[in-house]
Amino acid sequence: MKNIFKKLFLLTLLAGTVASCDMGDDKELNYGNESFVAQFPFAAKTGYFLKSNNEIFNYEVPVELVGGNGLALDTDVAVSFEKLDYVDDASTTSDDTYVTAVEGVDFEFVNPVQSLVIPAGSTFASIPIRVISGNLDDGHPSVIVLNLTEVNATGSTVVSSGNKGKINVVLQATCISDLAGMYDLVSTRISPGAIYNLPGEEISEVGTGQYLTSSTGPFNIRGLIAASVQLATPTAGFIFNEVCGRIALPQPSQLLGGGYSNIVTQSPAQAAQSVVNSVTGVLTIYYSVWFTSNTLERQYFGVYTPL
Repeated sequence: MKNIFKKLFLLTLLAGTVASCDMGDDKELNYGNESFVAQFPFAAKTGYFLKSNNEIFNYEVPVELVGGNGLALDTDVAVSFEKLDYVDDASTTSDDTYVTAVEGVDFEFVNPVQSLVIPAGSTFASIPIRVISGNLDDGHPSVIVLNLTEVNATGSTVVSSGNKGKINVVLQATCISDLAGMYDLVSTRISPGAIYNLPGEEISEVGTGQYLTSSTGPFNIRGLIAASVQLATPTAGFIFNEVCGRIALPQPSQLLGGGYSNIVTQSPAQAAQSVVNSVTGVLTIYYSVWFTSNTLERQYFGVYTPL
C-alpha cells in the first residue's frame, strides 16, 4: 500500500514540471480582460468502476472558470447544464460500442437540480454523480453527455464556452485485476520498424485495476538500450487500466514519463488489440508516442511476459 501512495504522489508531482523530448514550445492562452468563460477542462473523461452489485461510487465532473484578468470573481457563478443523448463523435470518444447512460439505472445526479455554483473566490467546481456500477456493461460503456446551458454572475459578464461547453463522461466497468509484478518486455516500434528488449520491466498498481509501467517504447530509466532514450523523470512508464481482460490507456492522453510535453495516446483500434492472455498472463499493449510538438506519431506495441 505504501508503494501505491508513493507512486501516486510521484505522478502528481511530475504533472507540475513539463519538459520536452522534441523541443516543442507550448503556447500559453492569454485571455486578457475579456469575458469570463465557464467550461469543462476536456471534451471527454473516462471513469473506471469495479463492477459490484452492492456498491455505488461517488464521481465528480470538473467545471472551471477561465478568462477575464486571470483571477477569480468575488461573486458566486451559477452554472446550469443539461444531459444529452450520446452521439458517436470521433473528436471525443470515436467508438461505436458506447451507449447513452440512463439516469437512475447507470448513474444518478447527487443534486436533482441540474446546476452548480462556482463559489466566489474560486475558479473551480464540480458536478457530483453516483455511479451504479453493478448495472454497467464493461463491453458497452455508458456515456453521460453534459452540456452547459446558462451561466450567471452578479455584476460580471460570464458565458459558457462554445467549444468546451460539452463533455462525454464514459462510465467504464472493470473486473477484479492483479497484473502487478515483474515482466520481460519486448517493445516494437511499428514504423519505422525497431525492436527493443527491455528485461526487468516492473508494473506497479497505483489504483484499483490501474497500473504504471516502467518503460514507454524504448524510453526507460534503467540504463537500457542507449543513453539517448533514458528519461530524466523518476519514471518512464505510462498508466493503463485493465478492463476485464482488455487494456485501456486513460483518454484523451498522458504525458510521456509523467513530465514531458510529448503525449502518449491510444486509439480505439489500438485499444481493441490490447489484451491480457487469460492462460499465459502475457500482456499486449498498443499505443502511440507523439513528437515534433505532438504532430508526428510513432506507434508501438509491447509484449509483457510475466516472470
